[in-house]
Amino acid sequence: MDGFEIDTVLLLFSFGLVLNSSYTASCSFGNGNRISVSSCTMIHDDEGSVPSVIASDECLSLLQWPISTTASLRNRTIECQFAQLKGRRKYQEDRITCDLDMNMPSLGKNDLKEVRLGIAAVFDGHGGSEASEMASHLLLNYFHLHYVSKMYKLMVQQYKGELTMAESKSLLLQVLKELLLSTIHDIDVKFTQVALENNHICGSTATIILMFDRQILVANVGDSKAFLFSDKIQSAMLSAIELAKDHHPDRDDERARIEAAGGSVIVWGVPRVNGVLAMSRSIGDIYLKRYGVIAVPELTGWQPLTTADRYLMVATDGIFESLTANDVRDLILEWNSHDIQGSSSSLAEYIVNTAYDKGGTDNLSVILIPL
Repeated sequence: MDGFEIDTVLLLFSFGLVLNSSYTASCSFGNGNRISVSSCTMIHDDEGSVPSVIASDECLSLLQWPISTTASLRNRTIECQFAQLKGRRKYQEDRITCDLDMNMPSLGKNDLKEVRLGIAAVFDGHGGSEASEMASHLLLNYFHLHYVSKMYKLMVQQYKGELTMAESKSLLLQVLKELLLSTIHDIDVKFTQVALENNHICGSTATIILMFDRQILVANVGDSKAFLFSDKIQSAMLSAIELAKDHHPDRDDERARIEAAGGSVIVWGVPRVNGVLAMSRSIGDIYLKRYGVIAVPELTGWQPLTTADRYLMVATDGIFESLTANDVRDLILEWNSHDIQGSSSSLAEYIVNTAYDKGGTDNLSVILIPL
């Protein structure tokens, strides 16, 4: 491939970023920005993390997205139903993020095309809201930066003939999985830096549903929840399928890692790492990382959605202080049959209000996605 063709690829890729108006505030053309695209990718390759990319002038001049830890919830589509209550706690430490209409640049057979991705996530903070606040806001920005860097390299490979269209398509699901892992890692790295500078001792769960092409992937850190509610065959009932495993310190594999790192599992009401933290994986909690607490998520495989699937739910564990998964299933059936009374304006709000009325004391947060 000659220099002109390489420049054409970079220009097309920049154009793809401009089309993605949900994220790109501004981006001009010209040799300078074409160099910035490749420079930004090289910085990503050399440094290996999104924080290093964001810190570079080359990338900031090209990718001018608002990176802030104080922005409010992104709820970009009507498909994202959400509700939150402080509950009976003094502070609201839960945070949520949802965008089911992320139009991302990808390479078609002869030109650029867009693919649609969706992300729904809850972050249950403890010991303060700093970790959940930062994680909820950085999630989409960091994921997008990772996606841009990886897709740019795949596009160049395809134009050079090093990667066929079929190979590129088959790689995408694996790439998205890897990008989600990298995103969570970089959020934890960034928060660790901030926590050390500001003496934060807080942490957060992270439960994330990634949606693409009628398939879902779930990543979980901690003990927030994800469920799929589906029609039962030859029945008016719904089944509740749990999509994420809790990370409690007394789980055999979690306990083994903690003890191997020199930590201990002590029961103080519930099993806790060193008698302090009631989960064995989290974002933050920097003073327990040396004792085996990690921010590495467990990921499911890609699961296709079917015509029987009705709702996806991601929620903090406060909901399940007073409700079971079958209780939530019954609330969905009640709502859809209109056999309810009260002031709830949405099904998500109805679930949160019911959990509170039945005695929930923790912060309460739900994102519900009708399918």
